[in-house]
Amino acid sequence: MSSLLPTSNISSIENHVRSYRSALKSNLEVTVHSLSASHLKMHSLLHPLGANQREVDFSALVYSLDRLPKIIDESEKIILAQSPEIFEEAGYKNVANWKRVESKSRRRVAHFNSQKNILAYFIASVSDIDDIVNILITLQTEWNKFNQLFHKHYSLYSLFKSDLASQKFFQKFKVTPKEWQNFISSLGPNWDKKLKKIYKSQLNLKIQLLSASWLNYTKSTQKWWKNIATTVSPAFHISHQEIYFVSSNNHSLLNAFTGFPLAHQFEILSHLKIEHPSLYQTWTQIQSKESLLNPNDFIYFASKYFLSHPEVKEDYQALQKKLGILTIPNANYLDLTVQIFPVKNLVKSAHIDPRLKIKNHLKINQSDALIFNIDYPLGFSAYHVLTEIMENVKNIKGVYILGKAAILNGEIGDIQIPRLVFDEHTQNSYLFKNCFSDNFPYINNQGSILTNQKAVSVLGTFLENKALLNFYFKNNITVIEMESGPYLSAITESCYDQQAPKGTIVDLNNCPFDLGIINYTSDTPYSSLQNLGDSNLGINGIEPVTLGSLAILQRIINLEEQK
Repeated sequence: MSSLLPTSNISSIENHVRSYRSALKSNLEVTVHSLSASHLKMHSLLHPLGANQREVDFSALVYSLDRLPKIIDESEKIILAQSPEIFEEAGYKNVANWKRVESKSRRRVAHFNSQKNILAYFIASVSDIDDIVNILITLQTEWNKFNQLFHKHYSLYSLFKSDLASQKFFQKFKVTPKEWQNFISSLGPNWDKKLKKIYKSQLNLKIQLLSASWLNYTKSTQKWWKNIATTVSPAFHISHQEIYFVSSNNHSLLNAFTGFPLAHQFEILSHLKIEHPSLYQTWTQIQSKESLLNPNDFIYFASKYFLSHPEVKEDYQALQKKLGILTIPNANYLDLTVQIFPVKNLVKSAHIDPRLKIKNHLKINQSDALIFNIDYPLGFSAYHVLTEIMENVKNIKGVYILGKAAILNGEIGDIQIPRLVFDEHTQNSYLFKNCFSDNFPYINNQGSILTNQKAVSVLGTFLENKALLNFYFKNNITVIEMESGPYLSAITESCYDQQAPKGTIVDLNNCPFDLGIINYTSDTPYSSLQNLGDSNLGINGIEPVTLGSLAILQRIINLEEQK
């Protein structure tokens, strides 16, 4: 952050949130520019150079581009609503028939109208608003700053191209070759055309929120659930089943349960040796004990390159069908894929991860329980999702949350197990018995395992600054994430005879089902200014993610054996 900027404070974040949420209550479109001033005043940790007009914040620019569709530069207006019906009432008919567009690093249902240059987002909670608004502000701020600096340094685009070839450009724009490569990658295959577009014109995006009522968020979640219930009805009466709810990802549990990558280890390594030699070098380091990474975890990570082949996908899907695993893709409203695993079929899996220990095969084979796994939602949509599930499922046996977090007292590769979560949405502090606090069954070779931690669920990734982090750190809150608080708000309603209160301490130690939260480090804001726009976890994050998934599966096995 530039030393010329005034010190940031916590109230600047609150002022910014109030500012854009109030402005978006208008039924008409609002310019992104009009929302920018309060964003820059809060000095977000993800956008530290935002107010510095002499330097492009490439990390923040990459972060934003990776979380928006590639057609964002073609968009003039961004519209937000919860359902096709709301879009239609506002005069935007057949939005679901517009071209479906996706982003690299954010799951969200979006459609683009190329004739009107309108990008339509289906939002699942207030967290989507917080996220989209600040991403758009950051993109436009840095795009337009880049445009101005371009013209300051180069009267012709051809002069820039000449400097770029000689790398003189890097010095003028204070950018490293690695940062520049990340930026080019974020622009996509037509990066040269988009770069020229930045030189030629500025962005002037407009945003319109059609509806943000609590009722409409609930309706969208209900329709998501109805799609699931209808899809699984031939195989299960899901509302009458014993359910272990898991919020994680769509690959870790599947890897451990099926062992498919382990069964195809030879093919995966042969493919790596030819197509990804640098990654194969990591395998040789594991074999020679130069790397402490578990060989199985490496195979799981490397399998993503192998599983993309059509014939391999077909074999994998056949195995999943044999093991009774159902995958239900996202519906039109919430971009949340669901996986359902019959617990009893763990004993039928020939290549189950060897770290999982089943002592009583007969008990597991007789289990009627299902594991209901979702690809973790963003922020407060976690509340709507878990509430809907608890309202429709007769018997919840356990709730387990595995998610990434920024850490103030550790490093990438660490695992954190909280016992308290402060939620910025409700201003509640949730106390609970984390089932993984007393016994985490595995050793983490890539980092530490920190139990009895305090966490905070923040409003959004951009809605954090140095003053806020200092405040949390002084209060021994060291884990920063987005979903645990909303999940615990939903769980509160299963423990008490009222909805979650606000601004109080909520005791969930008598939760009627098993409860566990595991976080793994994705960012270390105190030790480095690097954020997820500079890099991604990659292989550095595979072991804590895998261990978290294995710990959840082992916990479920243990509970089923104790019946």
